[in-house]
Amino acid sequence: MVLKRKTGFGTQKRTVLVALGIRPDHKKEVIDFRQVRSESQSACEGFLNSLYQRGLQGQHLKLMVVDGGTGLDAALALVYGHVPVQRCWAHKTRNVLNYVKRADQKAVKKDLQRISHAQTLRQAQQAAQRFVKRWQTQYPKATSCLTQNLPELLAFLRMATSLPHSALRTTNAIERRFREVRRRTRPMGVFSDHTSIDRIMLSVFTFENLKQKTSTPFLLLTQNT
Repeated sequence: MVLKRKTGFGTQKRTVLVALGIRPDHKKEVIDFRQVRSESQSACEGFLNSLYQRGLQGQHLKLMVVDGGTGLDAALALVYGHVPVQRCWAHKTRNVLNYVKRADQKAVKKDLQRISHAQTLRQAQQAAQRFVKRWQTQYPKATSCLTQNLPELLAFLRMATSLPHSALRTTNAIERRFREVRRRTRPMGVFSDHTSIDRIMLSVFTFENLKQKTSTPFLLLTQNT
């Protein structure tokens, strides 16, 4: 998520990295957030290392669901390389549809959902094969966009858990919290400084945790990066 703040040199964009966890009891908890200059590998690695050093070392982590950012992908491989990664289907669907003519987008999206909403890994793989067979000639870039990340897109189907598939195949849980931040910050426009961004983020995320009854205080990292 990107917000704007004032500086002595004008307006500056600030990227906010956020980690959200889904617990065995299905409750969702914002673990931490951090302002950075960009979503680079070094910024993501610093954020993940702070979580690791605080005790989130991954022994009980079953899956990491990500949006597909290259910086985060590279950082995860270094810090949590032993944890399977799930690529977000919502982001991937938008990426695939970017290569498809508007007239065909509804049909392509329906075929993508046959993969993402499959009940078993085998069914998803078969649906993916049918997708490629149907659209490869007309939209080779779209099919390539899908198949290059197919193992990560189907990682949730390899996971033994009582959690519903809908909670595992996308980053929608964290995106909903981003929308709440944007709703509250839209009237503010540009923030006065980085601490004002931290305050509103802390307020929103604490409220969201309280609604889930997971109000565990998380460490607020406020260093100026």
